[in-house]
Parts: sequence; structure tokens; C-alpha cells
Amino acid sequence: MRLSTVLQVKKRKLRNRIFTLGVLATGIMSIAFAVITFYGQQAGNFVMSMDYDAYNRGIILSSDEAFTNPTPRLMTEPIEDARDMTYSWLKLDEVQNTDGNFVDPDYDYVAYTFYIRNDGLETVDITYHLRMTEVYNNLDDAIRILIIEDGVETMYQKLDRVLTNGDLPYYPEIMPKPKLFVSDSIVARENFVKFEPGQVKKFSVVMWLEGYDPDTDDDVLGGRIKLQMNFSIDGLN
Repeated sequence: MRLSTVLQVKKRKLRNRIFTLGVLATGIMSIAFAVITFYGQQAGNFVMSMDYDAYNRGIILSSDEAFTNPTPRLMTEPIEDARDMTYSWLKLDEVQNTDGNFVDPDYDYVAYTFYIRNDGLETVDITYHLRMTEVYNNLDDAIRILIIEDGVETMYQKLDRVLTNGDLPYYPEIMPKPKLFVSDSIVARENFVKFEPGQVKKFSVVMWLEGYDPDTDDDVLGGRIKLQMNFSIDGLN
């Protein structure tokens, strides 16, 4: 049963809840990912330039833990004809056990796992920013972004609007308590410190259109959102 059927008394059902998702990660310390939605169109991927300063300090990126092919470009295949879903449908164990792109045969969402290693000679502090660089049709109102850093989940969302009866939207108890977007353009600003030579950190990034959110309605059809996740060594920027 589609989530929109389950929620038919809580919000308007989409006529055709279809969008296309694409993710692109580029740069030794510059990871970019994008969720691109076009109703009735194909969507491409987006390219980021690498952070040369971080690369020169020995911080490298890979889609596998063995770092068999460290590269400045990591790209997923776009997801076509995606529809709304919810957190409990995510196959998070499989996501984290799959290096690079994970494709769920049952549900539509972006899921990508990658690794960062310090191949330099010094211990450094790392900051990463997750920004929205393009938003159309208020898609940021309905999107959810989950960052899993070394097994620890953090979910991000925009502040919910109050319903017409004065209540806040209903969400199942299983959903993580979200952190709100930092601003209209910045989703998250996080860091990890004392990243030692030889140390590896694992990240999984998951993005979906949350069906329990009342903003997941016909207004997001044709919407588009582009996000960029940038890693840098503290003190270089």
C-alpha cells in the first residue's frame, strides 16, 4: 500500500507523485550531492570542484573502505519515477553495508556510502557544511536528509508548519527526532576533531520525500532541489 493511501485523511493525495533523484560527489574533500526533481523530465547530475588545500594535506575520499580507487569524482545513477515514502521504509542496514550507491528495489530514495581517510602526517579538525544551492517549488519543505556518521544517525528537516487546526503534523514514534535546518540555505554545519593520520571515517547519506509531511502535496510537483556537502580542514577556509 502506498503511503499516500495510508495518509489520505491527513493530506491531499498527489495525482502523480513523481520526481527524479541524482547524486554526485566530487573532490578530495569536497562532496556534493543533489536531489533533482523534474515532473515529466529527465534530470542530470552536478559537478563540484575539489578542495586542493585539503588534498595537499593528505585528506582523501573513496567509495570503498579499502581505498582501492580514491578519486575526485563519485557519482550515483539518478533515480527515476520516485514517489513519497517514509523513514521506516529505509533499508539502513543494507545502505551502510553497501559501498557507494545503494539501490532499493522496493522504494525510491537516494542512499550513498563513502569514506574519508587522513593520509597526511598531522592530526586535523574537519568541518562539513550541507547547503541548498537551488530550490524550486519549496521542495525543501518536504525533503528529509539523514547523515549516518560512523553509525550515528542524524536526520535534518525544515521547521514544520502548523496545521489549520493548530496542531503539528503527526509522525510515527520510530522516526528520529530531527535537527532543524540551520538557515534558509544551510541544512547542517557539523565537525569532527582530532582526525589522526591513518584514521578513516564512514558516512552514509540518505535523502527522501517524507510522505507524512503535509508539505508533500501537489505543490512540490515539478520542484527541484540541489544540495552541496563540503568538507574542509579547519583553519584553511
